[in-house]
Amino acid sequence: MSLVAAFVAGGLLGARHALETDHLAAVATLVEGEELRSSENDSEELRSSETGSGISQSGLVGASWGVGHTLPIAALGLALLLFGVRLPASIVGLFEAVVGVVLLYLGGRMLVGLREHTHGTHPLHDHLDVGRLSLGGRHLHVHGDSALVGALHGVAGSGALVVALVSTAPDLPTAAAFLTAFGLCSVLTMATVSALWGRTLGTGAERALRGAAGLLGVAVGALLLAEVAGLVG
Repeated sequence: MSLVAAFVAGGLLGARHALETDHLAAVATLVEGEELRSSENDSEELRSSETGSGISQSGLVGASWGVGHTLPIAALGLALLLFGVRLPASIVGLFEAVVGVVLLYLGGRMLVGLREHTHGTHPLHDHLDVGRLSLGGRHLHVHGDSALVGALHGVAGSGALVVALVSTAPDLPTAAAFLTAFGLCSVLTMATVSALWGRTLGTGAERALRGAAGLLGVAVGALLLAEVAGLVG
């Protein structure tokens, strides 16, 4: 496989991989959490700076998910290619279960938030806080919640399949080309999807859309846990 072919294949797989149901369910619920945090904690100056940079808050959620998702895949793929190091199936299954629990939490948090809004009180603002990285003077942030969830997805399930695919590359440059394109397209695809989702939430159907996202998160999380437990094939 040539470097160009590896780059194209990695890019196509990265874009398709980002659009898997469990990935979309996570980001759809994370946009809610990150926007609430922004309105609750950020200063007016910070919000103005982010708006001026042309990068939407919801778009950053998706981009951060893509960054978090790519890092463990790249690390594990290269470790498998170079040293033959492979995660045991039990560890991959454990991460799959953790992803299921996280999706249940995110979906439930969104549904509870809708209920709280209905009663005129404040929604829950709990987050999986691992901090955020500020880069430069334009206040470009990597959001901890979405990056962490992306990393969990990178080790679990279909992420492990991508790792196995990387390990079949004939040499390191080919693997690097594949991983670079995979990461770039994963980040760009999820950033675009989450930015569009954030804009869609600004329409008159916001409440129904948030409810649907919450239900999707709960349903996908429950299905993942059922698969790990061997209840479904």
